[in-house]
Amino acid sequence: MKKIINPSLLPETLYEKSRVYIRRGFRAQSAGDNEEYQLWASLSLELLGKAALSRVHPALVADPNHYQSLFAACGKEITPDIRTITAKTLFVRLGHLDKGFDLRHQQVCEQMTLRRNAELHSGESPFSGMPAEGWERGFWGAIVLILGIQDETLDSWLGAEEAKVPAEIIKQAEHALQWAVKNRIRHCTEDFESKHRDQTQRAKLLSDSEFLHWNDWSWDERERTTCPACKAQGFLGGNLWDEEVIASEPGWGGVDENGEYYGEAPSDTVRKTYTVEIFECLVCKLTLFGANEVAAGGLNQEFSSEEKHERNFYDDYGND
Repeated sequence: MKKIINPSLLPETLYEKSRVYIRRGFRAQSAGDNEEYQLWASLSLELLGKAALSRVHPALVADPNHYQSLFAACGKEITPDIRTITAKTLFVRLGHLDKGFDLRHQQVCEQMTLRRNAELHSGESPFSGMPAEGWERGFWGAIVLILGIQDETLDSWLGAEEAKVPAEIIKQAEHALQWAVKNRIRHCTEDFESKHRDQTQRAKLLSDSEFLHWNDWSWDERERTTCPACKAQGFLGGNLWDEEVIASEPGWGGVDENGEYYGEAPSDTVRKTYTVEIFECLVCKLTLFGANEVAAGGLNQEFSSEEKHERNFYDDYGND
């Protein structure tokens, strides 16, 4: 039997609807209505993100707490009532499709969605008085990443002519970020050297930084690295991106005369890769947040660690 997936969960329909909404936004912008422009832009952002997830599988868009929607995503429709994931869940999941869609992008998108929800479902007017410059850079930066996940571009989504302005906004934002990060690093260097003029004292601070502990547990893993400002040992905080078995050991052993097991269980060596979300220096207080700032600071955007895991063999479920 041929499986027919509900159109509301298909990547093609989600993608095309996002195009319809952003064009409505451009029409509002041309008419001088920035509030309506932001409203349509926020709607197109969510639809475009869901299209990216749906290209992996429509089930990633279906509400996991509504089994009927999960069935529909797999081609078995029980009811026409389809529910999809929340915007917050959407943006977290997009972070697992592209390393560049980091926590900073997720927060920008979530804030835009919160303003939209307040606009639609309350007496607030969060779009009122907010200039386009306050949200467009973050919006278009996220849009380009989400399009890239789908092997699309601004040109293919908007058309070559309409893509010119967003492309220029993104270019300006990248230049501004590069300048801001380099300026922040320079200021931290100057402040550190001004505060610690004694070379002996400064050398001791740098040496002691190897023993400092970073107590921010927001990240899956951390790695020490040299601070680009003061050259002390700072920390990269990263979230797990991938796990790969790189070696396996068969194990050995048996049972002795007392019925006791001896030997070594089979094991795997696993390499874990983490995408960097933040850099923190506890000496000069330099902080770089998000993959783009970390990259602008000349630091690695990912790191890895290796762990040896014994294989676990669980009892049967008792269905024998």
